[in-house]
Amino acid sequence: MNYPVFNWNVLSGLAKQLNGTRKDWTELHTLLGAVPAGRWTTYGDVAAVIGSHAVPVGSHLSTCGQCPSPWRVLNAAGRVSNGFQWAGHTRTDTPAEILGTEGVYFNGAVADADKRLGPDALRQLLNV
Repeated sequence: MNYPVFNWNVLSGLAKQLNGTRKDWTELHTLLGAVPAGRWTTYGDVAAVIGSHAVPVGSHLSTCGQCPSPWRVLNAAGRVSNGFQWAGHTRTDTPAEILGTEGVYFNGAVADADKRLGPDALRQLLNV
């Protein structure tokens, strides 16, 4: 039987983050506040810049209620995450709808790649 190969360093880092310690998300909030209207990024890109992983970033975005512009964070394929939910659970608009009003066009469900801010561009926003 073939078993998947895991990157234990990545899993170990993720486990440490999730092991009852509270992460200070200030840098995430600062970064998201700096992403301009009409641009988007990914959970993984944000995580790379703040020293986290995509899953905890996504989990935080869905529960925080204080994160600026969470609709500007998409999955690695440029799509709204299947699990996306608003922190307050009362909103009925979608991230794609909001991004559309900001000038991000979607080809089907995929956001315009030219509007994506990758890790280097995100670091520049933080002047890192």
